[in-house]
Amino acid sequence: MIRLLISFFLLSTLIPSTLSAAEVDHFSQLPAVDMADSRSPLNDEVAQRIDRALKRANRNAPHLKPRKVQRVPKQSRCDVDRLYDSFRVLLARPIVGQVESFAEQHPDLDRIRMTLPDSIYRDFTWPHSPTLVLSERVASVVRVGEHFVGTDKFGHFFTEGFSYFRETERMTLPLKHAFLFGEWTESVYFGAETTGVYSFADLVANFNGLRFWNRILSEHPDPLLERALPPYVACEDEKWVVAAKFDWREYIDPAWNESVNCSMMRTLGLLEKVLNTGPVCNPTLLPWRRYGELAPVLFNQHGLAVLPDYLQPEVILTQRHPELMTESRISWIKGVREWLEKWRIRQDVKREQRAVAGDRQGVAP
Repeated sequence: MIRLLISFFLLSTLIPSTLSAAEVDHFSQLPAVDMADSRSPLNDEVAQRIDRALKRANRNAPHLKPRKVQRVPKQSRCDVDRLYDSFRVLLARPIVGQVESFAEQHPDLDRIRMTLPDSIYRDFTWPHSPTLVLSERVASVVRVGEHFVGTDKFGHFFTEGFSYFRETERMTLPLKHAFLFGEWTESVYFGAETTGVYSFADLVANFNGLRFWNRILSEHPDPLLERALPPYVACEDEKWVVAAKFDWREYIDPAWNESVNCSMMRTLGLLEKVLNTGPVCNPTLLPWRRYGELAPVLFNQHGLAVLPDYLQPEVILTQRHPELMTESRISWIKGVREWLEKWRIRQDVKREQRAVAGDRQGVAP
């Protein structure tokens, strides 16, 4: 197990382009006063996907016989595993989620588009932020009700929310299992080690996604409100049916906004590059009362800053798997991380030296 985790850490940091994580910029371009609200079309997109998931769940999975005798009955008894799998297929696509793609690409949605050269990440270099710089994926911003949300958050909500649901074994284990998983992903392959950015707003979207997955059948109290909510789905006449409507208004709040719940950068150098663009962080708008005792895990009340030691990969991994992490393993992972940082700096130095040499060659004698 520990070898798998360590191997994945190395692969995700050294070969990050396969992951294509996106970042969002809430600072460089403020929303227009009359920006159209996308809540209704986004609600409709989720609703139609839920309908499709139920149709899939109400059919038995194909058995492993030859195609010519394979039959898929139109109706079956309510199978919980089949239900969750169908929701996952229709809503939780890896890397770039379906609703994320809809929010980013649908022609009828009003959005703020941002290119990497115009963003707060404009001065990041590929050794320090390979996934972001090589893919140039900066998420757009859409309006949902009174809130402005990066389209990447819809992917986090469904896909990482499902991962949280799985980590808690469908809410039968403590929330810390989900939170530590989220911190691990942000510190490694979805954040700090690949883009240079550790996003607390991503963690909020992940957590609210957990709330969504829990509410599909509402077998456990909502982890935020601490009470049972009407389930989205119920079993009637041996088939799954919609029991309650989905609405983004129940999930999205100011903590999804990265100019309110601001990110941390992996290094001081990356932070300085961001600060040089003049961003203004407003952590006073964080909804502390809404999240209660969960807020310290999900909020960054300090504003734009450098990622602290307690959010480094080896520290989080030790909390996730204390029985597996010996002192030598912790030291080894930390050493790899520090070596990688030095390598990144050397690449920047070489790039600057090549630029200087090129300038000299271009100067007439």
